[in-house]
Amino acid sequence: MQKCSSVWLIISTTIFICTTCGDNRTHSSAIASVRGKSNLVPSWPLHIIDNSSRGADGVRLADVNNDGLVDIATGFEQGGITRAYLHPGYDEVDKQWPAVTAGQTPSVEDAVFVDLDNDGAVDIISSCEGRTKKLFVNWAPADDNDYLEPGKWDTKAIPVSEGQMQWMFCVPVQLDGVNGVDLIAGGKNNAQIGWFESPNNPRSLSAFKYHSISGAGWIMSIILSDMDGDGDLDVVVSDRREDVHRLQGCRWLENPGPGTTQYQEWTNHFIGGKGKEVMFMKIVDLDQDALEDVLVAVRPNNILYIRRLDATGLSWQQNLIDLPDNTGTAKAVAVGDIDKDGRKDIVFTCENARGKHGVRWLSYKNSVTDTKWIHHDISGDELGVKYDRIELLDLDNDGDLDVLTCEEAEGAGGLGVIWYENLCE
Repeated sequence: MQKCSSVWLIISTTIFICTTCGDNRTHSSAIASVRGKSNLVPSWPLHIIDNSSRGADGVRLADVNNDGLVDIATGFEQGGITRAYLHPGYDEVDKQWPAVTAGQTPSVEDAVFVDLDNDGAVDIISSCEGRTKKLFVNWAPADDNDYLEPGKWDTKAIPVSEGQMQWMFCVPVQLDGVNGVDLIAGGKNNAQIGWFESPNNPRSLSAFKYHSISGAGWIMSIILSDMDGDGDLDVVVSDRREDVHRLQGCRWLENPGPGTTQYQEWTNHFIGGKGKEVMFMKIVDLDQDALEDVLVAVRPNNILYIRRLDATGLSWQQNLIDLPDNTGTAKAVAVGDIDKDGRKDIVFTCENARGKHGVRWLSYKNSVTDTKWIHHDISGDELGVKYDRIELLDLDNDGDLDVLTCEEAEGAGGLGVIWYENLCE
């Protein structure tokens, strides 16, 4: 199939034809009905995985059925539910995916896969903000054949999480070296970052213990990485809000190692973006010097590239990449070789993108430290208002990286869980 970067025109509710190369294909008819547009679609074909609820808020990945294909967990904040999606296979990937509502989770902000009780069935943790203020465990059915049966799931709150704060993000990890999988989570509004210590029997949710390790303003990202090379996982965060803790920016919390010191405040090390409204973050070796850098979206209109200078995790260099006026406000970033030229590119998403571009990709001309990168369209400016986290992966097995994300504000309930098909050669 010939590929290009031209606009795609709808010539019926389901068939699209490229104005340059004449290629045509079938897509979800839902695209044509959103916002009443009938003549324009994104520069990259848009595929809707699920738009059955309102306010799709984030995509987290795992292979839950061991078929070698990536599955998705998503919370629908306004819909108040957590959903799981099983990759249908490459021949069906451009259609809506098999899905299950794993639980009722009001004001869910994040949903992540984890086999919490180590029974072989992959559960989902839902982090809920608003008035809910809880972490829920959506227990998956023990029989793999029942995974898509909503009545077989069981949703329970972790008691020690209730009422503590508005929970925004969670990462499963074996932190203390004993019992089951622990959970690191963070919240917003004069909040905290802390970890939930798994008991001997993780099914006994009342036995989970909570340990605060840092204050927080509004946690956007939590990433686990050995920042100081001492063999354990540290906690890297982007904190978008300045409050009484005065910890706004990108920083990492130094893991003191197993023992009672893990129950106390962890030493905080700033990376960059101090005083800036940092959004979703990625750790990636952008300049390919064997040191992992930090890339973060910064409101309103920048991407901050924070280059790591040595192995200590204490020395960094900040570089701003400007976004053009015709995009929304910066929300999330991802890095990959989009056009297969051997160089790292940046994909970003935006909020406040009504009538503007909400998803684009960037390539550099001279160096990754360039202030201005070359902009390339993905979503167009006709659809999409509030996008979220990004994952780059070859969803259709054609050898290039597609863009998986979600959009939560277009029309009555958002475009939903979506992916854009890479058209770059």
